Amino acid sequence: MKPVTPRVAALLNEPELRALLERYRRENWRGIQTAEWQARIVDQTVEDNGEATFDQLSGVWSFPENATILDIGSGIGTFVIACHRRGLSAYGIEPDRIGQGGSITAIQIASRRTEHQVFAVATGEVLPFSDRSFDLVTMNQVMEHVSDQKAVLREAARVLKPGGAIYVACPNYLRFYEPHYKIFWIPLLPKTLGRLYLRARGRSPALLNQITYTTNSRLRRLVRDLGPPYATIDLHREKFLEKCEQGSFLSLRARMVCWMADLPVIGRVITWAALRFLSWTEGGVEMIVVRRKEEQAELGRARLSVGL
Repeated sequence: MKPVTPRVAALLNEPELRALLERYRRENWRGIQTAEWQARIVDQTVEDNGEATFDQLSGVWSFPENATILDIGSGIGTFVIACHRRGLSAYGIEPDRIGQGGSITAIQIASRRTEHQVFAVATGEVLPFSDRSFDLVTMNQVMEHVSDQKAVLREAARVLKPGGAIYVACPNYLRFYEPHYKIFWIPLLPKTLGRLYLRARGRSPALLNQITYTTNSRLRRLVRDLGPPYATIDLHREKFLEKCEQGSFLSLRARMVCWMADLPVIGRVITWAALRFLSWTEGGVEMIVVRRKEEQAELGRARLSVGL
């Protein structure tokens, strides 16, 4: 489990990183995003310290001592580097087939940001790691870019240790918005029509050809197919229920929904409807898939066998 990349003499400083990012986005995202959006994303990327995933996991899943982490679709390595700052062992893989393609790849940039040789060119469908190698596998804005979502999820589950977790965050294509092109989009628009629509707006369909639509319900079905050892925690659902309990919504409409959810008899129906509406309209899908320890998995299988 030692992916190797060429060692470099000196790490990138911030101006060098920014210059490479500008070049990378200009080459790979030409015709996909406007120059204004590309500049904005470069700024966000340079400022990103990689801590957001830790924040999302906080209170839901705890890192074991000496945790080992795999970041699938590691991009320019921001999360992997954040793990190293915390003293955690982390690796990243990246196929770098996004957009138009260019002379510089994300993994080349990543390898110049750390002295650790922990990045490898690979795809999520075929991970170059042994079974049960990692405590945490992360896929942040990745599932919509893979060709076989089921295979990627099964590979992530294969390399996960019992008690480990898979963190998945991706767009929700039930919204009227395409988050890569940053334009209005009809939910689950057929690709043939999508390509015509993009060309009519002067955009390249190169990225659309690489996208597999993702939705909350689809990912849940894929996780269920993994079997009893795996349990799903929908982070958006948990945050909604927590805000209802705390009464911390700022929106009057949301506070009204929470108040009705506490009513007898119809409260459960209101809660179900609100959560279903949230799954349709939420901008992204965000969940944690936990692999139960062996004894918990055996109990789950026993319950299924007796019809509980």
